[in-house]
Amino acid sequence: MSIFLTGATGFLGKNLLRRLLNDGERVSVLVRGASRLGVRHENLTVHEGDLEDRDAVAGAMRGATQVYHVAAAVKEWVKDWSVFDRVNVAAYEQLLNIAADEGALRIVHTSSFMALGHSDGPGIGDETMPRDPDHFHNPYERTKFLAQQIDEKFIQRGAPIVVVQPGVIFGPGEVTEGNIVVVMLRDMATGKFPGIPGHGGQRWCYSFVDDVVEGHLLAMSKGRVGESYVLGGDNVTLDELVDLASKHLGRKVPRRHLPLGLLRVSARMMEWGARLTGKPPMLTAGKVGVLEHNWAYSSEKAVRELGYRPTPFPKALGKRWRGCVPRA
Repeated sequence: MSIFLTGATGFLGKNLLRRLLNDGERVSVLVRGASRLGVRHENLTVHEGDLEDRDAVAGAMRGATQVYHVAAAVKEWVKDWSVFDRVNVAAYEQLLNIAADEGALRIVHTSSFMALGHSDGPGIGDETMPRDPDHFHNPYERTKFLAQQIDEKFIQRGAPIVVVQPGVIFGPGEVTEGNIVVVMLRDMATGKFPGIPGHGGQRWCYSFVDDVVEGHLLAMSKGRVGESYVLGGDNVTLDELVDLASKHLGRKVPRRHLPLGLLRVSARMMEWGARLTGKPPMLTAGKVGVLEHNWAYSSEKAVRELGYRPTPFPKALGKRWRGCVPRA
């Protein structure tokens, strides 16, 4: 049995790759540059190429019985916004067609909590919650939702797809746009954290990266074809996050609340400047829009059906993170 993994140079993908190799699996990956991978192993086959290149994907997937599709365009700001539709939608549909041709027995698709939509209102969300298909805060949210529509189409044709929807993933590793908790901790530790966006009561679902990796393996081995599973963790408010981070770092962190209206105006100005300079803005209107809402979800289905066991947020925050966050 062999495995094909996309997104191996990303935060989650690299952690999943290491786990698969440590478990003795034979893994094939497709990356734009082998030097970006930073992993060598006798059971690892590295193919250079782009996810949009059908021949490159087919060559890297050949012979694989299991497929983990983790790759996605996640940027807050890009010069060419069509990259989200090309990578998150068109390239994914192409990958599913190739997987059908190659006879893959199981596909685990890494979706996102954002594909479910925000969870404003009473209670918390889950895999069954309805969402407004016409309102999105950014291209990432829109295209991850569209990718799940593609899942539904292929599942109806008999494709062996299991979908997982992680919350806000955090943990040790590279400081990327996707590892936003570590970015916040570093800003807090270095005195660059300006304050709490909005009223601070917005509740978000945080997922420790080791749990999400384990959840992917469980989805591959136990997940029911055609089903989706939230791989979440504790639902924590922004105020609570700052309190816990302050304790973890051993230093005081600014607790002032920054009005979302002011942040929205600032974001528009930064975006205007970015269009002139070509440099990514520190804040976007889409990000401010996301910060307005609750993104809280239940992982009960994954716990019940897969045996998923999320690490409590304070415990995960207290783990040693290989020096990626400065401490007081």
